[in-house]
Amino acid sequence: MTSLLTSLWHETRGRFDRLPVWLPGARMELGDVGAFDDGGWVKHTTLDALGIPFTPDPPGVPTGYDYASHDGAEVSTWLAADGDPTVSGIAQGNAGLRIRFSRAGAFVLKADDVTVQSLANLAEVDRRILARHRAGKWERGWVLVSEVARGGPAITVVSGSSDGEAFVDLGVTAAAAGQPLAAAGAGLTLGARRGLAGHFVSPTETALLWRGRCVRDPWWSSKTMMIDRGDQVHEELPVDGTGPHVVEIEYLEDVPTGDR
Repeated sequence: MTSLLTSLWHETRGRFDRLPVWLPGARMELGDVGAFDDGGWVKHTTLDALGIPFTPDPPGVPTGYDYASHDGAEVSTWLAADGDPTVSGIAQGNAGLRIRFSRAGAFVLKADDVTVQSLANLAEVDRRILARHRAGKWERGWVLVSEVARGGPAITVVSGSSDGEAFVDLGVTAAAAGQPLAAAGAGLTLGARRGLAGHFVSPTETALLWRGRCVRDPWWSSKTMMIDRGDQVHEELPVDGTGPHVVEIEYLEDVPTGDR
């Protein structure tokens, strides 16, 4: 995982109190269990498949997301008539958006009708995860998707440079004033772009943000001490004496991997 992604996670967590779906457009469902590698989220299994029952909360009230990094992203309305469509990639006569970035890691997230759904029986799910962990049936790098925010139409664009740029074709000839996605049609697409680290444009509902949980085991931590039993066998023991527990992932550094 790169420092750019770390910056994105910190900003998203600070703004939405949730984590970004990475890569944008990756499929994440409530109850999924997976891991992160250099390419992003990889689903391995589900709570259902592991025999862990869970109950979803009812989805929350739909709302709209409209966010652009205040110190690195600028969004403006664009009409193909304003310039050469071969430059923007927006069809002649269509309305669109022009997104310009001034730093790597800055991002734009726009979505309509976003609903959030979480696990209702989280304490019981945590208890069963720990039971599997003690039985050696919960992989070290596994992460549980415990909440998902879904919505659409949706636009997620992340800059990979200090001069990233993207044009979004709204697929219609006119956009609703102040609500560019409200009038977006099935032709919503990403036009010309450069210098991007990730992007996803969808006219339909998609996963946008999430929360997750993982097992934190002091035996995996570097904060251990060596005990000499006198028989040339050394054993690592956790300094704080606490046992394994399930924690919510807050930042990229919290994501477990196979070697930590």
